Amino acid sequence: MITASAYKGKTVGVFGLARTGIAAVQALEASGANVLAWDDTIERRGQVGSMAKDLYRADFEEISALLLAPGVPLTHPKPHALVEKAVDAGVPLISDFDVFQAARADLPAHKVAAITGTNGKSTTTALIGHMLEHCGMPVAIGGNIGKGVLSLDSLPEGGVYVFEMSSFQIELTRDFKADIAILLNLTPDHLDRHGDMAGYVAAKKRLFEMQAKDTTAIIGMDDESSKALAQGLEADVTPISADKAVQGGVYAADGWLIDDLEGKQAQVGNLMELPTLRGAHNWQNVAAAYAAGRSLGLAASAMFEAFKCFPGLAHRQELVAEIDGVRFVNDSKATNVDAASRALGSFRSILWIAGGRPKDKSFAGLVPHMSAVKKMYLLGEAADAMVHDLGEVAPYVDCRDMKEAITLAANDAKPGDVVLLSPACTAFDQFTDFEARGEAFRTVVLELQEGERV
Repeated sequence: MITASAYKGKTVGVFGLARTGIAAVQALEASGANVLAWDDTIERRGQVGSMAKDLYRADFEEISALLLAPGVPLTHPKPHALVEKAVDAGVPLISDFDVFQAARADLPAHKVAAITGTNGKSTTTALIGHMLEHCGMPVAIGGNIGKGVLSLDSLPEGGVYVFEMSSFQIELTRDFKADIAILLNLTPDHLDRHGDMAGYVAAKKRLFEMQAKDTTAIIGMDDESSKALAQGLEADVTPISADKAVQGGVYAADGWLIDDLEGKQAQVGNLMELPTLRGAHNWQNVAAAYAAGRSLGLAASAMFEAFKCFPGLAHRQELVAEIDGVRFVNDSKATNVDAASRALGSFRSILWIAGGRPKDKSFAGLVPHMSAVKKMYLLGEAADAMVHDLGEVAPYVDCRDMKEAITLAANDAKPGDVVLLSPACTAFDQFTDFEARGEAFRTVVLELQEGERV
Protein backbone atom coordinates (compact mmCIF):
# COMPACT_ATOMS: atom_id res chain seq x y z
CA MET A 1 0.00 0.00 0.00
CA ILE A 2 0.95 3.67 -0.26
CA THR A 3 1.78 5.39 3.05
CA ALA A 4 2.27 9.08 3.79
CA SER A 5 4.64 10.04 6.59
CA ALA A 6 3.12 13.55 6.56
CA TYR A 7 0.11 12.11 8.42
CA LYS A 8 2.13 10.49 11.21
CA GLY A 9 0.72 11.50 14.59
CA LYS A 10 -2.28 13.32 13.07
CA THR A 11 -5.89 12.48 13.81
CA VAL A 12 -7.80 11.88 10.60
CA GLY A 13 -11.48 11.12 10.24
CA VAL A 14 -12.55 8.79 7.43
CA PHE A 15 -16.22 8.67 6.47
CA GLY A 16 -17.53 6.07 4.02
CA LEU A 17 -16.04 2.58 4.32
CA ALA A 18 -16.44 1.01 0.91
CA ARG A 19 -13.42 0.27 -1.29
CA THR A 20 -11.88 3.75 -1.19
CA GLY A 21 -12.52 4.34 2.49
CA ILE A 22 -11.14 1.01 3.68
CA ALA A 23 -7.97 1.50 1.63
CA ALA A 24 -7.59 4.97 3.15
CA VAL A 25 -8.07 3.66 6.69
CA GLN A 26 -5.44 0.99 6.20
CA ALA A 27 -2.94 3.36 4.59
CA LEU A 28 -3.41 6.10 7.18
CA GLU A 29 -3.04 3.61 10.03
CA ALA A 30 0.17 2.28 8.42
CA SER A 31 1.34 5.89 8.10
CA GLY A 32 1.09 6.36 11.86
CA ALA A 33 -2.11 8.41 11.89
CA ASN A 34 -4.78 8.15 14.55
CA VAL A 35 -7.76 7.10 12.43
CA LEU A 36 -11.39 7.68 13.35
CA ALA A 37 -13.47 5.71 10.85
CA TRP A 38 -17.23 5.66 10.39
CA ASP A 39 -19.94 4.55 8.01
CA ASP A 40 -23.72 4.73 8.25
CA THR A 41 -23.83 0.96 7.59
CA ILE A 42 -23.19 -1.22 10.64
CA GLU A 43 -21.62 -4.04 8.61
CA ARG A 44 -19.02 -1.70 7.12
CA ARG A 45 -18.11 -0.29 10.51
CA GLY A 46 -17.24 -3.82 11.56
CA GLN A 47 -14.34 -3.83 9.10
CA VAL A 48 -12.30 -1.27 11.05
CA GLY A 49 -12.45 -2.71 14.57
CA SER A 50 -11.31 -0.35 17.30
CA MET A 51 -10.89 2.51 14.82
CA ALA A 52 -14.68 2.80 14.52
CA LYS A 53 -15.68 6.16 15.94
CA ASP A 54 -19.04 7.90 15.59
CA LEU A 55 -17.95 11.00 13.70
CA TYR A 56 -21.37 12.59 14.18
CA ARG A 57 -20.51 12.81 17.89
CA ALA A 58 -16.77 13.34 17.60
CA ASP A 59 -15.02 16.52 18.73
CA PHE A 60 -13.81 18.00 15.45
CA GLU A 61 -11.39 20.26 17.33
CA GLU A 62 -9.22 17.14 17.64
CA ILE A 63 -9.36 16.22 13.94
CA SER A 64 -6.73 17.43 11.46
CA ALA A 65 -8.67 16.42 8.32
CA LEU A 66 -11.80 14.55 7.26
CA LEU A 67 -11.35 12.15 4.36
CA LEU A 68 -14.58 11.52 2.50
CA ALA A 69 -15.54 8.66 0.21
CA PRO A 70 -16.53 9.80 -3.31
CA GLY A 71 -20.24 9.29 -2.76
CA VAL A 72 -20.48 11.89 0.02
CA PRO A 73 -22.05 15.12 -1.33
CA LEU A 74 -20.32 18.44 -0.73
CA THR A 75 -23.04 20.80 -1.94
CA HIS A 76 -25.92 19.09 -3.78
CA PRO A 77 -28.61 18.07 -3.32
CA LYS A 78 -27.45 19.38 0.06
CA PRO A 79 -24.18 19.15 2.02
CA HIS A 80 -23.79 16.00 4.08
CA ALA A 81 -24.15 16.58 7.81
CA LEU A 82 -20.48 15.74 8.42
CA VAL A 83 -19.44 18.13 5.66
CA GLU A 84 -21.30 20.90 7.46
CA LYS A 85 -19.75 19.88 10.78
CA ALA A 86 -16.24 19.91 9.34
CA VAL A 87 -16.74 23.25 7.62
CA ASP A 88 -18.07 24.81 10.82
CA ALA A 89 -15.02 23.53 12.71
CA GLY A 90 -12.56 24.61 10.00
CA VAL A 91 -11.46 21.03 9.37
CA PRO A 92 -10.10 20.44 5.84
CA LEU A 93 -12.09 18.03 3.65
CA ILE A 94 -9.79 15.72 1.68
CA SER A 95 -9.83 12.65 -0.54
CA ASP A 96 -7.53 9.66 -0.85
CA PHE A 97 -5.83 11.47 -3.74
CA ASP A 98 -4.67 14.13 -1.28
CA VAL A 99 -3.06 11.45 0.89
CA PHE A 100 -1.42 10.00 -2.22
CA GLN A 101 -0.10 13.46 -3.11
CA ALA A 102 1.40 13.79 0.38
CA ALA A 103 3.07 10.40 -0.08
CA ARG A 104 4.69 11.27 -3.40
CA ALA A 105 7.78 12.90 -1.89
CA ASP A 106 8.69 9.56 -0.29
CA LEU A 107 8.08 7.45 -3.43
CA PRO A 108 10.72 6.59 -6.04
CA ALA A 109 10.78 9.08 -8.94
CA HIS A 110 7.60 8.63 -10.95
CA LYS A 111 4.88 10.27 -13.03
CA VAL A 112 1.12 10.40 -12.54
CA ALA A 113 -1.47 10.43 -15.32
CA ALA A 114 -5.09 11.20 -14.40
CA ILE A 115 -8.03 10.69 -16.75
CA THR A 116 -11.49 12.19 -16.50
CA GLY A 117 -14.45 12.94 -18.75
CA THR A 118 -18.09 12.01 -19.03
CA ASN A 119 -17.52 8.98 -21.25
CA GLY A 120 -14.55 6.82 -22.14
CA LYS A 121 -12.39 7.41 -19.07
CA SER A 122 -12.24 3.75 -17.97
CA THR A 123 -11.27 2.58 -21.45
CA THR A 124 -8.64 5.30 -21.76
CA THR A 125 -7.23 4.54 -18.31
CA ALA A 126 -6.95 0.85 -19.12
CA LEU A 127 -5.55 1.61 -22.57
CA ILE A 128 -2.81 3.85 -21.16
CA GLY A 129 -1.92 1.23 -18.57
CA HIS A 130 -1.76 -1.45 -21.27
CA MET A 131 0.33 0.80 -23.53
CA LEU A 132 2.86 1.57 -20.79
CA GLU A 133 3.18 -2.07 -19.78
CA HIS A 134 3.58 -3.10 -23.44
CA CYS A 135 6.35 -0.52 -23.78
CA GLY A 136 8.19 -1.86 -20.73
CA MET A 137 7.35 0.81 -18.15
CA PRO A 138 6.33 -0.02 -14.55
CA VAL A 139 2.67 0.91 -14.14
CA ALA A 140 -0.11 0.84 -11.54
CA ILE A 141 -3.77 1.55 -12.31
CA GLY A 142 -6.31 2.72 -9.77
CA GLY A 143 -8.95 5.23 -8.75
CA ASN A 144 -12.47 5.09 -10.12
CA ILE A 145 -11.61 2.14 -12.40
CA GLY A 146 -10.80 -0.34 -9.67
CA LYS A 147 -8.43 -0.27 -6.70
CA GLY A 148 -8.32 2.65 -4.32
CA VAL A 149 -5.14 4.60 -5.01
CA LEU A 150 -3.77 4.01 -1.52
CA SER A 151 -4.07 0.23 -1.86
CA LEU A 152 -1.64 0.19 -4.80
CA ASP A 153 1.93 -1.01 -4.36
CA SER A 154 4.73 1.52 -4.69
CA LEU A 155 6.35 1.49 -8.15
CA PRO A 156 10.10 1.40 -8.82
CA GLU A 157 11.84 4.45 -10.21
CA GLY A 158 10.49 5.48 -13.60
CA GLY A 159 7.03 4.09 -12.93
CA VAL A 160 3.74 5.70 -13.92
CA TYR A 161 0.60 5.74 -11.80
CA VAL A 162 -2.52 5.89 -13.99
CA PHE A 163 -5.69 7.04 -12.27
CA GLU A 164 -9.26 7.31 -13.46
CA MET A 165 -10.96 10.19 -11.65
CA SER A 166 -14.69 10.87 -11.48
CA SER A 167 -16.15 14.30 -10.91
CA PHE A 168 -17.06 13.14 -7.39
CA GLN A 169 -13.42 12.34 -6.60
CA ILE A 170 -12.04 15.54 -8.13
CA GLU A 171 -14.56 17.68 -6.29
CA LEU A 172 -13.38 16.27 -2.96
CA THR A 173 -9.67 16.74 -3.69
CA ARG A 174 -7.69 19.75 -2.48
CA ASP A 175 -4.12 19.32 -3.69
CA PHE A 176 -3.46 16.58 -6.23
CA LYS A 177 -1.03 17.44 -9.00
CA ALA A 178 -1.14 15.21 -12.06
CA ASP A 179 1.86 15.31 -14.38
CA ILE A 180 -0.49 14.42 -17.23
CA ALA A 181 -4.19 15.29 -16.86
CA ILE A 182 -6.66 14.18 -19.54
CA LEU A 183 -10.17 15.44 -20.21
CA LEU A 184 -11.91 13.41 -22.90
CA ASN A 185 -15.32 15.08 -23.17
CA LEU A 186 -18.09 16.79 -21.25
CA THR A 187 -21.81 16.19 -21.61
CA PRO A 188 -24.47 16.63 -18.90
CA ASP A 189 -24.10 14.02 -16.16
CA HIS A 190 -24.47 13.79 -12.38
CA LEU A 191 -26.28 17.13 -12.33
CA ASP A 192 -28.09 16.11 -9.14
CA ARG A 193 -24.68 15.97 -7.42
CA HIS A 194 -23.25 19.16 -8.95
CA GLY A 195 -26.37 21.29 -9.22
CA ASP A 196 -26.17 22.11 -12.92
CA MET A 197 -23.85 21.79 -15.90
CA ALA A 198 -21.71 24.69 -14.71
CA GLY A 199 -21.15 22.92 -11.41
CA TYR A 200 -20.27 19.67 -13.19
CA VAL A 201 -17.76 21.42 -15.45
CA ALA A 202 -16.26 23.25 -12.47
CA ALA A 203 -15.73 19.93 -10.67
CA LYS A 204 -13.88 18.50 -13.67
CA LYS A 205 -11.84 21.67 -14.13
CA ARG A 206 -10.34 21.37 -10.65
CA LEU A 207 -8.12 18.54 -11.88
CA PHE A 208 -6.43 20.99 -14.25
CA GLU A 209 -6.46 23.94 -11.87
CA MET A 210 -4.41 21.89 -9.41
CA GLN A 211 -1.71 21.15 -12.00
CA ALA A 212 1.69 22.84 -11.98
CA LYS A 213 2.88 24.98 -14.91
CA ASP A 214 5.38 22.48 -16.32
CA THR A 215 2.83 19.67 -16.72
CA THR A 216 0.62 18.45 -19.55
CA ALA A 217 -3.13 18.86 -20.02
CA ILE A 218 -4.62 16.73 -22.82
CA ILE A 219 -8.06 18.08 -23.73
CA GLY A 220 -10.71 16.76 -26.12
CA MET A 221 -11.86 19.39 -28.60
CA ASP A 222 -15.01 17.66 -29.81
CA ASP A 223 -17.48 19.45 -27.50
CA GLU A 224 -17.85 23.09 -26.59
CA SER A 225 -17.61 22.63 -22.82
CA SER A 226 -14.23 20.90 -23.06
CA LYS A 227 -12.91 23.49 -25.53
CA ALA A 228 -13.91 26.28 -23.16
CA LEU A 229 -12.32 24.51 -20.19
CA ALA A 230 -8.99 24.38 -22.03
CA GLN A 231 -8.74 28.16 -22.11
CA GLY A 232 -6.43 29.80 -19.60
CA LEU A 233 -4.93 26.68 -18.03
CA GLU A 234 -1.40 26.97 -16.65
CA ALA A 235 -0.39 23.51 -17.85
CA ASP A 236 0.69 22.97 -21.46
CA VAL A 237 -2.44 22.04 -23.41
CA THR A 238 -2.34 19.26 -26.01
CA PRO A 239 -5.58 19.20 -28.04
CA ILE A 240 -7.03 15.92 -29.27
CA SER A 241 -9.97 15.12 -31.55
CA ALA A 242 -11.79 12.18 -33.04
CA ASP A 243 -13.27 14.08 -35.96
CA LYS A 244 -11.19 17.11 -36.93
CA ALA A 245 -7.64 18.33 -37.33
CA VAL A 246 -6.26 20.12 -34.26
CA GLN A 247 -3.08 22.09 -34.71
CA GLY A 248 -0.30 20.99 -32.41
CA GLY A 249 -2.22 17.96 -31.20
CA VAL A 250 -3.30 14.40 -31.98
CA TYR A 251 -6.40 13.54 -33.99
CA ALA A 252 -8.17 11.05 -36.24
CA ALA A 253 -8.63 11.78 -39.94
CA ASP A 254 -9.99 9.41 -42.59
CA GLY A 255 -9.50 6.46 -40.26
CA TRP A 256 -5.88 7.31 -39.47
CA LEU A 257 -4.26 8.52 -36.24
CA ILE A 258 -2.39 11.75 -36.95
CA ASP A 259 0.45 13.18 -34.84
CA ASP A 260 0.72 16.95 -35.27
CA LEU A 261 2.54 17.59 -32.00
CA GLU A 262 5.52 18.97 -33.92
CA GLY A 263 3.48 20.44 -36.76
CA LYS A 264 4.28 17.60 -39.19
CA GLN A 265 0.86 15.89 -39.49
CA ALA A 266 2.48 12.45 -39.43
CA GLN A 267 0.35 9.33 -39.95
CA VAL A 268 0.84 6.99 -36.99
CA GLY A 269 -1.37 4.07 -37.91
CA ASN A 270 -4.63 2.86 -39.41
CA LEU A 271 -7.33 3.01 -36.75
CA MET A 272 -9.33 0.38 -38.62
CA GLU A 273 -6.68 -2.13 -37.49
CA LEU A 274 -7.73 -1.78 -33.82
CA PRO A 275 -10.43 -4.44 -33.28
CA THR A 276 -11.34 -3.51 -29.69
CA LEU A 277 -11.31 0.24 -30.30
CA ARG A 278 -14.09 0.72 -32.83
CA GLY A 279 -15.84 4.02 -33.47
CA ALA A 280 -14.98 7.70 -33.24
CA HIS A 281 -15.33 7.78 -29.46
CA ASN A 282 -12.65 5.11 -29.15
CA TRP A 283 -10.48 7.02 -31.60
CA GLN A 284 -10.62 9.91 -29.15
CA ASN A 285 -9.47 7.48 -26.43
CA VAL A 286 -6.60 6.35 -28.66
CA ALA A 287 -5.59 9.95 -29.38
CA ALA A 288 -5.54 10.70 -25.65
CA ALA A 289 -3.45 7.62 -24.84
CA TYR A 290 -1.04 8.36 -27.67
CA ALA A 291 -0.60 11.99 -26.56
CA ALA A 292 0.09 10.81 -23.01
CA GLY A 293 2.66 8.32 -24.28
CA ARG A 294 4.40 10.95 -26.39
CA SER A 295 4.67 13.24 -23.36
CA LEU A 296 6.39 10.33 -21.57
CA GLY A 297 8.82 9.81 -24.43
CA LEU A 298 7.41 6.60 -25.90
CA ALA A 299 7.95 5.66 -29.54
CA ALA A 300 4.97 6.04 -31.88
CA SER A 301 5.33 2.61 -33.43
CA ALA A 302 5.53 0.84 -30.06
CA MET A 303 2.40 2.60 -28.84
CA PHE A 304 0.38 1.71 -31.90
CA GLU A 305 1.42 -1.93 -31.61
CA ALA A 306 0.12 -1.81 -28.04
CA PHE A 307 -3.21 -0.44 -29.27
CA LYS A 308 -3.54 -3.36 -31.68
CA CYS A 309 -3.38 -5.92 -28.88
CA PHE A 310 -5.48 -4.04 -26.32
CA PRO A 311 -8.00 -6.59 -24.99
CA GLY A 312 -10.71 -4.03 -24.25
CA LEU A 313 -12.89 -3.73 -21.15
CA ALA A 314 -15.93 -5.71 -20.12
CA HIS A 315 -19.29 -3.98 -20.66
CA ARG A 316 -17.82 -1.42 -23.07
CA GLN A 317 -18.68 -2.51 -26.60
CA GLU A 318 -17.49 -5.96 -25.60
CA LEU A 319 -17.98 -8.66 -28.22
CA VAL A 320 -19.48 -11.50 -26.19
CA ALA A 321 -20.08 -13.97 -29.02
CA GLU A 322 -20.77 -14.38 -32.71
CA ILE A 323 -23.55 -16.87 -33.45
CA ASP A 324 -24.45 -17.80 -37.03
CA GLY A 325 -22.95 -14.58 -38.33
CA VAL A 326 -24.67 -12.36 -35.72
CA ARG A 327 -22.50 -10.44 -33.26
CA PHE A 328 -23.70 -9.92 -29.69
CA VAL A 329 -22.13 -6.81 -28.15
CA ASN A 330 -22.31 -5.85 -24.46
CA ASP A 331 -22.16 -2.08 -23.96
CA SER A 332 -23.90 -2.05 -20.59
CA LYS A 333 -21.66 0.80 -19.39
CA ALA A 334 -23.55 3.16 -21.75
CA THR A 335 -25.71 4.63 -19.01
CA ASN A 336 -26.61 7.91 -20.74
CA VAL A 337 -27.72 9.19 -24.13
CA ASP A 338 -24.28 10.39 -25.19
CA ALA A 339 -22.64 7.04 -24.48
CA ALA A 340 -25.36 5.14 -26.36
CA SER A 341 -25.04 7.48 -29.35
CA ARG A 342 -21.38 6.53 -29.60
CA ALA A 343 -22.22 2.84 -29.71
CA LEU A 344 -25.00 3.33 -32.27
CA GLY A 345 -22.50 5.10 -34.50
CA SER A 346 -20.00 2.24 -34.27
CA PHE A 347 -22.01 -0.53 -35.95
CA ARG A 348 -24.31 -1.18 -38.90
CA SER A 349 -27.55 -3.15 -38.94
CA ILE A 350 -28.31 -3.01 -35.21
CA LEU A 351 -30.92 -4.81 -33.15
CA TRP A 352 -30.81 -2.49 -30.15
CA ILE A 353 -31.57 -3.54 -26.58
CA ALA A 354 -32.07 -0.39 -24.49
CA GLY A 355 -33.78 1.05 -21.45
CA GLY A 356 -33.59 1.01 -17.68
CA ARG A 357 -33.85 3.99 -15.37
CA PRO A 358 -33.27 7.20 -17.36
CA LYS A 359 -30.54 9.69 -16.49
CA ASP A 360 -31.49 12.10 -19.26
CA LYS A 361 -34.75 14.02 -19.54
CA SER A 362 -35.15 13.10 -23.21
CA PHE A 363 -33.94 10.51 -25.69
CA ALA A 364 -34.56 12.76 -28.70
CA GLY A 365 -30.84 13.39 -28.99
CA LEU A 366 -30.48 9.83 -30.27
CA VAL A 367 -32.61 10.43 -33.37
CA PRO A 368 -29.64 11.46 -35.57
CA HIS A 369 -27.84 8.23 -34.57
CA MET A 370 -30.68 5.81 -35.32
CA SER A 371 -30.05 5.18 -39.02
CA ALA A 372 -28.43 1.79 -38.36
CA VAL A 373 -31.11 0.56 -35.94
CA LYS A 374 -33.41 -2.06 -37.46
CA LYS A 375 -35.49 -2.58 -34.33
CA MET A 376 -35.55 -1.60 -30.63
CA TYR A 377 -36.09 -4.03 -27.74
CA LEU A 378 -37.04 -1.86 -24.79
CA LEU A 379 -36.66 -2.59 -21.08
CA GLY A 380 -37.56 -1.03 -17.78
CA GLU A 381 -38.78 2.35 -16.59
CA ALA A 382 -37.55 4.27 -19.63
CA ALA A 383 -39.48 2.23 -22.20
CA ASP A 384 -42.44 4.63 -22.51
CA ALA A 385 -40.19 7.68 -22.86
CA MET A 386 -38.08 5.92 -25.49
CA VAL A 387 -41.21 5.02 -27.46
CA HIS A 388 -42.34 8.64 -27.26
CA ASP A 389 -39.01 10.03 -28.48
CA LEU A 390 -37.85 7.27 -30.84
CA GLY A 391 -40.90 5.15 -31.70
CA GLU A 392 -41.46 6.86 -35.05
CA VAL A 393 -37.81 6.39 -36.05
CA ALA A 394 -37.54 2.61 -35.60
CA PRO A 395 -39.92 -0.27 -34.86
CA TYR A 396 -39.92 -1.50 -31.28
CA VAL A 397 -41.14 -4.14 -28.89
CA ASP A 398 -41.55 -3.91 -25.12
CA CYS A 399 -39.74 -6.70 -23.25
CA ARG A 400 -40.27 -8.05 -19.75
CA ASP A 401 -36.61 -8.68 -19.04
CA MET A 402 -33.15 -9.13 -20.55
CA LYS A 403 -33.75 -12.77 -21.46
CA GLU A 404 -36.83 -11.95 -23.51
CA ALA A 405 -35.10 -9.02 -25.23
CA ILE A 406 -32.13 -11.15 -26.29
CA THR A 407 -34.33 -14.05 -27.38
CA LEU A 408 -36.52 -11.83 -29.55
CA ALA A 409 -33.54 -9.99 -31.02
CA ALA A 410 -31.73 -13.24 -31.78
CA ASN A 411 -34.81 -14.61 -33.55
CA ASP A 412 -35.07 -11.46 -35.68
CA ALA A 413 -31.36 -11.24 -36.48
CA LYS A 414 -29.78 -12.14 -39.80
CA PRO A 415 -26.11 -12.77 -40.62
CA GLY A 416 -24.23 -9.47 -40.48
CA ASP A 417 -26.53 -7.98 -37.83
CA VAL A 418 -25.37 -6.81 -34.39
CA VAL A 419 -27.46 -7.43 -31.28
CA LEU A 420 -26.33 -4.47 -29.19
CA LEU A 421 -27.00 -3.88 -25.51
CA SER A 422 -26.37 -0.15 -25.10
CA PRO A 423 -29.06 0.94 -22.65
CA ALA A 424 -28.73 4.77 -22.55
CA CYS A 425 -29.95 4.38 -18.95
CA THR A 426 -28.76 3.26 -15.55
CA ALA A 427 -29.40 -0.31 -14.46
CA PHE A 428 -30.93 0.55 -11.11
CA ASP A 429 -34.52 -0.38 -11.91
CA GLN A 430 -33.76 -4.06 -12.58
CA PHE A 431 -30.08 -4.63 -11.66
CA THR A 432 -27.69 -3.54 -8.92
CA ASP A 433 -25.34 -1.86 -11.40
CA PHE A 434 -24.22 -1.85 -15.03
CA GLU A 435 -21.87 -4.78 -14.38
CA ALA A 436 -24.72 -6.99 -13.20
CA ARG A 437 -26.77 -5.97 -16.24
CA GLY A 438 -23.86 -6.78 -18.57
CA GLU A 439 -23.32 -10.14 -16.90
CA ALA A 440 -27.00 -10.97 -17.37
CA PHE A 441 -26.61 -10.20 -21.07
CA ARG A 442 -23.48 -12.34 -21.26
CA THR A 443 -25.13 -15.29 -19.51
CA VAL A 444 -28.08 -15.44 -21.89
CA VAL A 445 -25.91 -14.98 -24.98
CA LEU A 446 -23.54 -17.75 -23.95
CA GLU A 447 -26.53 -20.01 -23.35
CA LEU A 448 -27.61 -19.26 -26.90
CA GLN A 449 -24.15 -20.02 -28.16
CA GLU A 450 -24.15 -23.38 -26.37
CA GLY A 451 -27.49 -24.22 -27.98
CA GLU A 452 -29.41 -24.30 -24.71
CA ARG A 453 -33.11 -23.49 -24.66
CA VAL A 454 -33.70 -19.96 -23.34
